[in-house]
Amino acid sequence: MKTRFELKGISKFYKQKVDGVHTRYTLLPGNKASLVPVLQDIYLKIYDKKINALVGKSGCGKSTLARIVMRLEEYDGGEILYKGKNIKTIPGKEFRKENQMVFQNPLLSVNPCFSVYKILSEPLIIYKRDKKEINEKINHLLEMLKIPCSFLDKYPSELSGGELQRIVLARALVLEPGFIILDEPFSALDEIMAARLLRFFKTIVEHLNVGVLYISHHLKRVGFLADYVNQMENGRIITH
Repeated sequence: MKTRFELKGISKFYKQKVDGVHTRYTLLPGNKASLVPVLQDIYLKIYDKKINALVGKSGCGKSTLARIVMRLEEYDGGEILYKGKNIKTIPGKEFRKENQMVFQNPLLSVNPCFSVYKILSEPLIIYKRDKKEINEKINHLLEMLKIPCSFLDKYPSELSGGELQRIVLARALVLEPGFIILDEPFSALDEIMAARLLRFFKTIVEHLNVGVLYISHHLKRVGFLADYVNQMENGRIITH
């Protein structure tokens, strides 16, 4: 069993809350006053081609940790290894092609002025794929994710929450990554729709043989989906 990410002693600090909002902060030597430890001494292995879960109450640091793993935020202490190498030595474009993230709110993850076709084709255009390959990949994803072709001309505001979440998942898969982070992707959906999408997603992941880090505060959903479960509380891993 291969380890994709290994976190060693990861810590992260924010400034004290101002009007209820944490100010993002990168720790500087000798300037530790009024800091809030958001992540504390995190040791964690995240495995390739497995569904890894991180579960805990809102505000415990799960999403911050996910963003750090995806290199969307800096960490203040410790080290992250990616396939055995320091994550900071991996070129950004290579890393982003191999690893994708699906965020909690699909409406905030897409450009509302883009059609579904443009949302799905944009990553492929960035990586200089030709028109034929772009259309082939998009059509394949539509078929696999059971998305009607008629959706290609629609805009985000014309789709339901569940429909748009499938589009966001399709965009994450369009570059054929080896790993996906899902940050509370079904939290805004009702239990019936969430359960339906979870079953569907598990089937897709097993078919594609990709690794997953699934972030959730729903232990029941995590138990259904995950091969490995880690629990967080107050910025620490408390169970493996």
